[in-house]
Amino acid sequence: MRGTAVQFGAGNIGRGFIAQLFHESGLEVVFVDVASDLVEAINARGAYTIQIVGREAQQVRITGVRAIHGQDRERVAAEIAQAEIVCTAVGAGALPHIAPALASGLLARHQRSAPPLNVLLCENLHNAATRFRDMVAVHLPEPLRAPVLAQTGFVQTVVARMVPTLTAEERAADPLSIRVEAYKRLPADAHAVVGTFPPIVGVELVDNFPAWEARKLYTHNCAHAVIGYLGHRAGYVYGHEALRDPRITALLDRVMQETGNALIAQYGFHPQEHAAHVADLMERFRNESLGDTCQRLARDPIRKLAPGDRLVGAARLCEAQGIVPDALAAVIACALRYADPDDPSAPALQKMIREKGLHETLHQVSGIEPQEPLAARIHAYYTEEGP
Repeated sequence: MRGTAVQFGAGNIGRGFIAQLFHESGLEVVFVDVASDLVEAINARGAYTIQIVGREAQQVRITGVRAIHGQDRERVAAEIAQAEIVCTAVGAGALPHIAPALASGLLARHQRSAPPLNVLLCENLHNAATRFRDMVAVHLPEPLRAPVLAQTGFVQTVVARMVPTLTAEERAADPLSIRVEAYKRLPADAHAVVGTFPPIVGVELVDNFPAWEARKLYTHNCAHAVIGYLGHRAGYVYGHEALRDPRITALLDRVMQETGNALIAQYGFHPQEHAAHVADLMERFRNESLGDTCQRLARDPIRKLAPGDRLVGAARLCEAQGIVPDALAAVIACALRYADPDDPSAPALQKMIREKGLHETLHQVSGIEPQEPLAARIHAYYTEEGP
């Protein structure tokens, strides 16, 4: 092995995606996590197996791994001081908790005049790189803050590998059990890199990173929401079942046409390349082995109906490019009717609609004013009880 990679977070993405890329690149993976059972299991075995499901089903053995408990800041800092690359996949809420350890490691690197270090951010958080950089900065002594940060790249990525949720029984039987799809591309912001970026399998440094972020949100995430809301309304349990319904696929195709035209106009994607990207996504969504449920794809409708998120944000992108988001309006109307009692966000949304009405709810949740054409379209589809 040529060096070490410190992976903050040994969950679905850290253990089921990024560690595979590091391992296949010849790096030793050192996990940092606060789940004691995971840390103990990794250290006891020194290896685990990733189950690739679908047409390319196989087992990938990840060997030579070890783990450190996140509270052992001194050991974590020592690993960062020697690492070739660092990655976070901990969830946005946990970033403030790992910032002190990273700061300690960066200081140790500075003291030994180590080469620049790049930190990959695999977090579902807008502007994660800048936010995390600021979190780390406050834990650095003021006289050294600028020189330390100048030697550190905070590199945002677009994570698109799908990892199905394991059952409680599967997790109890083996805390290291993990199932994933075969897809393993990781676009990363080329302009955020400091120094020389190490060669890592699957990592693609891209110049126009905002375009890739937008495509993930308004193609991948948007399509998932369409499948989730329409599939749940039609009574399907799994997303792959919903994709067999021609009524759902017809509307999904229209949504993808609207968002695709907008993305091509805004960011300059090549039409044929984008069409191939969408076709590949649809093929991946049909992977029955993932077991992705409509409930999971639809959960938290208040967040998914936010102004810049996958549905309303996509509609705004279309409007900015002179494209009428008619199919998107139909899906937004369907999302407004999502009432799963097991999803805390869904009853809260329904209560808001009952008490404040549809237009005021759209204004508060989605930033859509009552007089807008988009509001009228959504209202029309909602009144008709959706698509």
